[in-house]
Formats: sequence, C-alpha cells, structure tokens
Amino acid sequence: MSENPSRRLPELKPVERRTFLRYSLIGATSAGLAGFGASVLGFLWPNLSGGFGADITLPVSAAELAATIREERAPFAFPAGRMYIVTWDPNTPGAEEQYGEDHPVTADGVGLMALFQKCVHLGCRVPWCQSSQWFECPCHGSKYNKWGEWMGGPAPRGLDRFPSRIGDDGNLIVSTGTVLTGPARTERVLQQEPEGPACVDL
Repeated sequence: MSENPSRRLPELKPVERRTFLRYSLIGATSAGLAGFGASVLGFLWPNLSGGFGADITLPVSAAELAATIREERAPFAFPAGRMYIVTWDPNTPGAEEQYGEDHPVTADGVGLMALFQKCVHLGCRVPWCQSSQWFECPCHGSKYNKWGEWMGGPAPRGLDRFPSRIGDDGNLIVSTGTVLTGPARTERVLQQEPEGPACVDL
C-alpha cells in the first residue's frame, strides 16, 4: 500500500544558532523584568495582613502584658512581629526623656517598649538570658540590659525598637513598619548589672 503524500508530516527545519540565542535573550530579559516588577509592586503594596511591617495589635491588654512580664521576669516574645515587649520605669531618672515619646505608659504607671529582636551588630536573633536578666547574642557576644541598652560586645548601640501605643481597647499596638535606632552606647538610662550567670560567655 503506497503512502498518501498528503498525510506526510511537515519537515522541521533546524533552528539556527542566532535565532535560538535571540529568543533565549528575549525570554530571559522578559522573565527578569517581570520578576523585578512583581517585587516592586510587592514592596509598594500596603501590608494588610497585620504581620511584620504593619501595625500589630497584641492579643492581650497592655495591663495584662505588663503584669505577665513582671511576674515571669522575662520579656514577652512575639515572633510574628520579630519583637520582645519589655517594661520600663518612667520614674527612673532620664527614662521619660529618652523613651516617653514613642513607648507608652499604662494607667498603672508601667512603661511598655517593643524591642526589635535583631542584634544591631550582624543581625542575629538575640535571645533572653533568664539568669543574667540581659539579652545576650550567641553569635559574637553582644549584650544588652533588659531595656535593650548596650552593655558589652561589638554591637555599636542598643537594640533597635518599634514605636507603640495603647489602643482604645487597651491593647498594645506596635508599628513594625518603623524602626527606631537604638540608643548610643553611652545612653544607658538603666544602670543594671547582670543579676546572675551569663548564658553566653564569649
């Protein structure tokens, strides 16, 4: 049986090297521009999820938060906001001038402050040391007192922080889209020595 010429598949021509390179370059450039455009839009688009980079309302009242921090003698860690909440005393000399503008005080007279959990030296997360009552960075040994002020190590200043306020419902609202530069090494309002053994010894 002879083959029907009309049913033959068209013969594929080989792609020239120049044509292949041209289409590859156009495709790669288009993909790069599309990715760049998407990242720019993502950066400019408002963060409506309430996560890091937005205003975060903590799930407990400011008064309960302050009481918990004092009872446990430890900051309130909030990983979703990359922050620790600590208490500060507005009656300490110099505290109101240094921290009063951006960090609220509860009706009971207890100040609340949101510290960025990132070490200002190289960006490691700084854990809390319960025994010393300081923040101690395990990467290179930078240490900060319980208000996040610099106490030792290579960090150039105290921990950065976020401005916060107490909302109408009594809960603490932290603006994680704004980072406040931490206090200079010499601006230590809280004169706090370590209260026990260090967790990091570098």
